[in-house]
Amino acid sequence: MIPENEENKDEFQGNSKENRKTVTITKKRLTAVIAIGLVIGLLIGYSGIYFVGTGTGGMALVSRSELEKLHYMNQKYTKAELLFNELATKYYKALDEDDIMTGIYRGMYEAAGDPYTMYLTAEEYEKLMAVTTGDFYGVGLSMSVKDGNIVVMNTIEGSPAERAGFKAGDIILKVDGVSYAANTLDKAAAKMRGDLNTKVTITYSRGDHVKDVELVRKKIVAQSVYSDILDGNIGYIRITSFELATADDFKQEMAKMERAKVKGLVIDLRNNGGGIVDSGLAVADALLPECTIVYLEDKNGEREYHNSDAEATSLPYVLLVDGGSASATEIVAAAVQDNKGGALVGTTTFGKGIVQLIEPVGDGSAVRVTTKQYFSPSGKIIQGKGIAPDYSVKADEKDKTDKQLEKAISLLKAN
Repeated sequence: MIPENEENKDEFQGNSKENRKTVTITKKRLTAVIAIGLVIGLLIGYSGIYFVGTGTGGMALVSRSELEKLHYMNQKYTKAELLFNELATKYYKALDEDDIMTGIYRGMYEAAGDPYTMYLTAEEYEKLMAVTTGDFYGVGLSMSVKDGNIVVMNTIEGSPAERAGFKAGDIILKVDGVSYAANTLDKAAAKMRGDLNTKVTITYSRGDHVKDVELVRKKIVAQSVYSDILDGNIGYIRITSFELATADDFKQEMAKMERAKVKGLVIDLRNNGGGIVDSGLAVADALLPECTIVYLEDKNGEREYHNSDAEATSLPYVLLVDGGSASATEIVAAAVQDNKGGALVGTTTFGKGIVQLIEPVGDGSAVRVTTKQYFSPSGKIIQGKGIAPDYSVKADEKDKTDKQLEKAISLLKAN
């Protein structure tokens, strides 16, 4: 999911010491390395220590390994420097070198062919962190990529987007007249954010109909958990996304339901496009006794298991899911289904079974990389497939009642 509050925070935050890797591919360093590499001359060698020309008339003392690295950088990036010089000297307009370098960085990550893997400028990274940790000004749309389109996953309650009638499945075409493709989801999300009370026009399609809607940006409050007690003493908790505070908020609301001695609990995960994976894991842990919640696998086949402890709620519960339920939400749903914690009611989920790691580069910018694919505890593939519910119940806009919710309640009352 990529909220307009920024993409699919469906990722682990790369801030722990064991995960942090400093990336130092900056324009200044790249230019310096190329300059050195172009004029490398081995002048004196003694016990593996060498002097090389720096291209400015001076000398630098380097080790054998450093010399080999310089040779490698020279071979790898000389063409990039030549192409840049060709463009800069022959293009008919003056070029902004910073823009060119940013384009190089973006292209490097876009070449992976994954819409969730990307380079983030310092401004984009700052906005992403603001969205992840607090409130912001925007329209309240959460989005992801499906079938080559930017698709609405859900709207934040009380937001301009919700009041304007946006629905899950709507396809975003333009923002302020500029078209955005799937691989520019982050740019579309950033364009929707802005200053309080400023206007933004969003063009979207629903079926065969295309519509322009002008929205006024408002403060978007990052509340993700809502609760109620329904008729028949049935508890109801809705989770709209997985933010930093989601798991704690969910546990507090579930504790209230336990104290109220509700007959059962409906956990509504419909149109929840995911978010922070750790929050999803914590919610699953609160629901399940000791078991495997999910395992992740990298390209080398290395697996990383996440397990629940023995403590779990004693309340019977049912999960509501649909085509807008994605990523971290699917981790929870698959864990509950495979470990027989509760029934799933609704329609097949979205099918985003990959996670991203965000790491700061060091100059304020950052990179987001899809690092692993995740699987259900029994080994089912989620990516591109989704999770089929135990009870398939389709929702229709013409329905006068919520049939999916009604089915969930009937299952709880039957226990």
